[in-house]
Amino acid sequence: MSAWGKIFTAIRGGVNEAAESVADSQSMRILDQEIRDAEQSLRQARSDLAGIMASNKSMARRIEENRAKETKDTDSARAAIAAGRTDLAQGLAQRIATIRGELQRDQAELDQLLPRQQQMLRTIQDTEARITQMKREVENVKANESLLKAQSALAHSQSGINTRLGSAVDSLERIKKKQEATAGRIAAGAELAALENGNDLDRQLREAGIGGSSQSADDILAQLMSPAPSDPLALPQTKKID
Repeated sequence: MSAWGKIFTAIRGGVNEAAESVADSQSMRILDQEIRDAEQSLRQARSDLAGIMASNKSMARRIEENRAKETKDTDSARAAIAAGRTDLAQGLAQRIATIRGELQRDQAELDQLLPRQQQMLRTIQDTEARITQMKREVENVKANESLLKAQSALAHSQSGINTRLGSAVDSLERIKKKQEATAGRIAAGAELAALENGNDLDRQLREAGIGGSSQSADDILAQLMSPAPSDPLALPQTKKID
């Protein structure tokens, strides 16, 4: 692949990454909005379920009351028949028939509503669990995204620190080399000055054991205590003639 082709490929890759980043960001916003919409629908469903449950409870109470009325009217009708009051028993029988019709209608409606109530309750519970799980996953994704951004910033900062430290180390090495060079020049200057003054030659003679070397006090005392050597070349002294 040519250099231009690689450049265009890199540009396309960068554009794709930017587009994916924008899409991901929009996806998170859309998901947040969908979660809010789902929560709003869930609140409405809870309200509807509460209404259905209240209606079912009211119907169940009405059924119990009508059953109690049916029992009471049945007992009264039997008492009227026993007392020979067929007219009263007839009226009670008509009322019992009406009550039984209402009971049959209400019971049939309640039998249809109770399964719907249970199904709606399960649906709401499942939706609550799904929303909770989804919110947890979204929070985890957001937390991971923040963590990755922090780690990326830290890595970038660390890279800059390493670069600056590397520059500082290089500068330190250059300073050390300059100091060593300066110390070498100073030592060389001192050696040249010693050569000009003749001191270096005297030092070299002393190191070779040539020339006047200083004696210690012990050496001098040993010389004083030893007998003076006779000089065979010395002439005897002559007497002075008056």
